[in-house]
Amino acid sequence: MKKIVSNILIVSTQLIIGGLFLFMLFSDSNENNEVVVVENDNLNKMADAVSELFVADQLENKTIDTTEVDLVSEEERKAQEQAEAEARAKAEEEARIKAEQEAAAKAQAEEEARKKAEEEARNAVIASANGYVSKPAAGFNVTTGNKIYSLSENEIAIVAGVVACEGTTRDDMLGVMSVILNRADACWGGNCTPVSVVAAPSQFSCYGHSATSGAISVVKDALAGIRNTKYTSFNGWYSGVSNNYIVSGGNRYY
Repeated sequence: MKKIVSNILIVSTQLIIGGLFLFMLFSDSNENNEVVVVENDNLNKMADAVSELFVADQLENKTIDTTEVDLVSEEERKAQEQAEAEARAKAEEEARIKAEQEAAAKAQAEEEARKKAEEEARNAVIASANGYVSKPAAGFNVTTGNKIYSLSENEIAIVAGVVACEGTTRDDMLGVMSVILNRADACWGGNCTPVSVVAAPSQFSCYGHSATSGAISVVKDALAGIRNTKYTSFNGWYSGVSNNYIVSGGNRYY
């Protein structure tokens, strides 16, 4: 608004001065052409007022320009701060994800190493009495001096028939015979002899199976006090009931 007013005053002043000059130049008055100087400070005051308006207008424009620059700078600063905050948040999230992945990978590696060590220990065998082997990690320790049982040859053949049918190797057959004797020791189900244990209903499906010389040898060793486990139950390999076995593909004990 001030700029418009100043422009109007400038134009008006110029028109007044021009009009006075033309009036004096073409005047037909016969009066004395002496120049009359009238001391009047109005034009000077008008000029000063116009100048002040120019100065005020320039100051106002300068203030507006400065304010606009400040606003632009403030917006740039906020934009930069937001960009920096987003960059920090992204970096922190990436670091968190990386740490979680590394921790998960470490845990998986440790678990795989543990399982491998257990498997190696389970498969490790130690030669023992009469050529039998032990696998301590799987619960198989060949021991002597256990309870001795005395059976007739006929009874030995009955028990050996079950052992031959249920076992796959000498060590596995000793495991089967150890389970039978462990049950007899505990008088499990009121069956307190090896024969009564194998004759119990729904326990040994191989009852009545023919004996073999190898099975008879294992049964006699067990009756004399040699055993390789304290388990009281077992199932076939494909049952998957446990990972406790003396030989791969044999019985799983529990």
